[in-house]
Amino acid sequence: MDYELFLSSNLSCKSLADIIRSIIARSVNEDITVHISEEEIVIGIKYFSLALELEDISDIAFIRRHYDLDVNICIRVQLFDNTFYQGIEILFKALGDLMRQVGGNLLFLENGSDQLLRKENGQLMVNSDLDQYQEKYLTKGLLSFLEHSYINEKLPN
Repeated sequence: MDYELFLSSNLSCKSLADIIRSIIARSVNEDITVHISEEEIVIGIKYFSLALELEDISDIAFIRRHYDLDVNICIRVQLFDNTFYQGIEILFKALGDLMRQVGGNLLFLENGSDQLLRKENGQLMVNSDLDQYQEKYLTKGLLSFLEHSYINEKLPN
């Protein structure tokens, strides 16, 4: 499954990648790979990969306009099908830690346009207008891994 995570942060992508890697390392006892190129920093474990974009900022400009949200970091998320449920739990634990450590706005999209999570002005919102597949995995149990209060709200796509 493909997701995108957009953040507002004063940290450099390298510093943010270091924080994300350490958050994941606390959550799992698995090998974590980090590959750095001119375009991206990719953090991978057997459940998912995260690619922090260093070069292409066109997505960020679109998100700012379309979703009216101030963000400056784009992280592409690839959850692997054979370990999807384990991976999304670990990912949501990491997102919760990231929200506590980094603060700022956050937008978590599925398939490039479906808003699942949105954090703006300190308030986390969970989309209440989900399709039948999203309803199966975006449960209260999964949201509890964020360890963050939230409100349910219909978020436009």
